[in-house]
Amino acid sequence: MANDKVIYTTTKGTSVYPHLRKPEEFEGKEIGYTIKLMLSKKEADKMIKFLETKLEEAKKLPEFANKKNWNNASMGYSEDADGNILFKFKKAAHIKSRTTGDTFTTTVPLFDSQGNPLGKDVNPANGSVVRVAYSIYPFNTGAMKGLSLRLESVQVLELKEYSNEAKASSYGFEAEEGGYVAETDDVDNTDETNDEEADF
Repeated sequence: MANDKVIYTTTKGTSVYPHLRKPEEFEGKEIGYTIKLMLSKKEADKMIKFLETKLEEAKKLPEFANKKNWNNASMGYSEDADGNILFKFKKAAHIKSRTTGDTFTTTVPLFDSQGNPLGKDVNPANGSVVRVAYSIYPFNTGAMKGLSLRLESVQVLELKEYSNEAKASSYGFEAEEGGYVAETDDVDNTDETNDEEADF
């Protein structure tokens, strides 16, 4: 399992803080492309049991023969403040070749509900309904152990997009009959705060 990549696909769920076009960063350090997936309680329980099975398989791999301590192993998911289980998938945005030393930039293939590639300007946001294709990589360094859920691709079933355009309704304004109406040309409603960044 550690060397042969097998790709799995989740059931549909709700995306939470996806970074699929631009890598996520934390304190100036690049984390990579990431997405958290919130499944229904039933589907989350099924996936947890599946991951537990994969962890037991990993413990028997030859490369982990001398690793006896798997206590508190990470399983690629966490619980939020509302009790929802969130599965996190990650992919490195830059990969360095072991043979040449060259660094390559990666992307995350994104598809629509019919399997068609999404345009480069389409940026799925928080709340999009998606399915995630992923692979599983076990690890045990002694201090850190468990399963890494590697992001391979995302299928977008219901799209919500990030946008920098401020909308009146988002500030609590309602339409006023008979009031001033702005010309539609050359209107700049760009909010300086990027919606993607404002989630953090």
